[in-house]
Amino acid sequence: MHDSNVNVRLAAIDALRQSGGQQFVRNGVLEALRRQDSPMVQMALIDLVVDWHDSASVKTLRDLIQNQKLDEAVRERAQDGLTRLQ
Repeated sequence: MHDSNVNVRLAAIDALRQSGGQQFVRNGVLEALRRQDSPMVQMALIDLVVDWHDSASVKTLRDLIQNQKLDEAVRERAQDGLTRLQ
């Protein structure tokens, strides 16, 4: 979550993909999604929670959609993810 290299953060997200059954991992991913500032990392995290069908992520996705400071592509990905979850 804190590595300065975006590629390292993206690789970590890929590594977490198999750990979606663990609630503490899901919680950590949602926390990372709230804190990340890289659009690439944000979109990868959105894809991850949607792939996990994590209903707990709905509120976070809604918050992202409403955040006008975020990159437009991130907000669109969050909207698409929210649609896929509902």
